[in-house]
Amino acid sequence: MNIFLILSGAIAAGLVGGFLGIGGGVVLVPFLTIVFQMPIHHAVALSLATIMANSLTSSTEYLQGGMVDIKMVIMLSIYASIGAVAGSIIGYYISPRVIQVAFAILLVYTTIAILTKSEKKSIRQRGLEEIGVIKIASIAILSGIISSLLGVGGGVLIIPALYLIFDYPLDLAKGTSAFTIGIIATAGSIVYLVHGTLSVECAGPIMLGTMAGGWLGSKLGIRTKSGYSKAAFSLLLIYLAVKMIWHGAV
Repeated sequence: MNIFLILSGAIAAGLVGGFLGIGGGVVLVPFLTIVFQMPIHHAVALSLATIMANSLTSSTEYLQGGMVDIKMVIMLSIYASIGAVAGSIIGYYISPRVIQVAFAILLVYTTIAILTKSEKKSIRQRGLEEIGVIKIASIAILSGIISSLLGVGGGVLIIPALYLIFDYPLDLAKGTSAFTIGIIATAGSIVYLVHGTLSVECAGPIMLGTMAGGWLGSKLGIRTKSGYSKAAFSLLLIYLAVKMIWHGAV
């Protein structure tokens, strides 16, 4: 493999992931499967490993900026890790096509909801007791399963959930997601490593690239107005929805 090309793609994935708080798998998985013709399960395994590394660098910046809800991170991480392990195991036995199409429909709805929601309604952070453990657990487990099945990072579900359902400000949702997805990805990566799907040789340079991109992306994300972040995240969701529908239909 071309090391320069791998590093370039990894940096781009890290940049997107760090900026939006989603991990970067949405860029890395298609990059590895299209450019290097890598089998999807191997690409997903590498994506989860690099999301873990990206989270380490990007979440540090968000922590320093006071944009992480630690209590919510703990709750999400516990249940999402369970979902991640389950998703990693399920991925070996079922075709992801039906899941991809269903997930795409969810993304389209989420995009419309994000674009039409007023910022004034997202200024109060609700407590864990007010939200409810069942609601948090359900969303976290689903995020973990989707993350491990598709290697896209649980942030594509966690951020909309925090922003739309739990009424978190978008910046706080991004920071909390950036921290949480690293823990989710770690749980999924361990399962793929045990099954021998995770290529340790390829993981090294890709993780270095995503860490560098994630550091830069998180700095940009902190300094970017929430309106621009909302637009960028919505565009990403639309792209991901089209990609999911295309691959699920063919």
